[in-house]
Amino acid sequence: SIANTAKEYTRTATHARRERSLAYFDNANSTQVDERVIEAMLPYFREHYGTAGLELSHSRDVAALTGLENARKTIAHSLNADPRAIVFTSGDTESNNLAIRGTALANKSRGRHIITTAIETQSVLASCRRLSDAGYEVTYLGVEKNGLISLDDLRDAIRDDTSLISVQHANGEIGTIQPIEEVGRIAVERDIMFHTDATHSYLKVPLDTEVIPTNLITIDAHHIHGPKGIGALFIRRKTRIVRVLEGGDEERRLRPGVENIPAAVGFAKAVEIWGEKETEYLMSLSDHLKKRVSERLTHYRLTGHPEKRAPHIFSMVVEQIEGESILVQLDMEGYAISTGSACSSKTLVGSHVLKAIGLPPEIAHGSLRASFSRFNTKDEIDTFIETLVPTVERLREFSPLRGGNYEAFMSGDDDHHHDVPKEEW
Repeated sequence: SIANTAKEYTRTATHARRERSLAYFDNANSTQVDERVIEAMLPYFREHYGTAGLELSHSRDVAALTGLENARKTIAHSLNADPRAIVFTSGDTESNNLAIRGTALANKSRGRHIITTAIETQSVLASCRRLSDAGYEVTYLGVEKNGLISLDDLRDAIRDDTSLISVQHANGEIGTIQPIEEVGRIAVERDIMFHTDATHSYLKVPLDTEVIPTNLITIDAHHIHGPKGIGALFIRRKTRIVRVLEGGDEERRLRPGVENIPAAVGFAKAVEIWGEKETEYLMSLSDHLKKRVSERLTHYRLTGHPEKRAPHIFSMVVEQIEGESILVQLDMEGYAISTGSACSSKTLVGSHVLKAIGLPPEIAHGSLRASFSRFNTKDEIDTFIETLVPTVERLREFSPLRGGNYEAFMSGDDDHHHDVPKEEW
């Protein structure tokens, strides 16, 4: 049965991982928490375990509040922002919900039209769907083959009743970085609120709130070696926004509930220890994998923009294999990567990002993403290549994914439409 097969795979994979040290190349999914972050958090579990409510009753509450506000200052400084502009949340999903739904509801007198892109993260798309159910109209901008939006398309999509534009900074699947500074200028010209999800670019790509005219920025901790369950939303002064959860008056009355102070402290520590040369190192790892792939692998194509990309993300499609198959094989060998294949999705729906950049299903099947962190090395990549190449060759020998659109795609002659119809969301 399927259940027995899954159990057998789990036992085998567990044994294989015991025999090999795991090389983790899935840092765009989540990162290892840095030991220095854990050490910074521990006192707020053991000693300073009070709350940071409005009514401080004893010294433990004062210590907790001090830790929280110091964390807020650190995170604000990383964005060149006022600490009062930082609202702590449970992560990027909540930040995106608050940014989109909270801003749309607060500005509905201005209009009920929202513009976003077809390659946003699911929390952005789901928030837009919820607003559509409430009578809002949403325009989903298509993207080019490299994942970039067209600024002309954005200008054309703006209407008199457009109240919000939401465009991500970097895509977590293909790494493409959007021109958010230019998007922000367009939004300012038309007096429209602008939100960007910077989950996959934060600290890795310059993000200065005095330079980029955005009203709201989503960030979180677990993509930068901080703990899970903590994020933040930058909200520029005078931005009209209402809360979407009911409860107390915490976090400027926008995010009710007791703050997760240990996690906030850990978030700040992760920001504090992020090195100036870390981005350069991450890019060197991605470039090294790109070089090794070009030397050893055949019949593949890189996805995402070749230059305007997040430094830690390497993404490609490999011809005539199924991503899930290679993912399982590589996991057995001790390598953690990811794929946009439908088979790897809990919903069995293929990647909306790969579809948006024009990849037909039989090609998107072979998508692979490696994403790096400070804990990865070039030696790991070299060893990975020695496993990847024979694995791909072996899988191709009996792969059913042959013919179809591959020849046209690999020759660059394919002509697939890049827009994703609104009704598909």
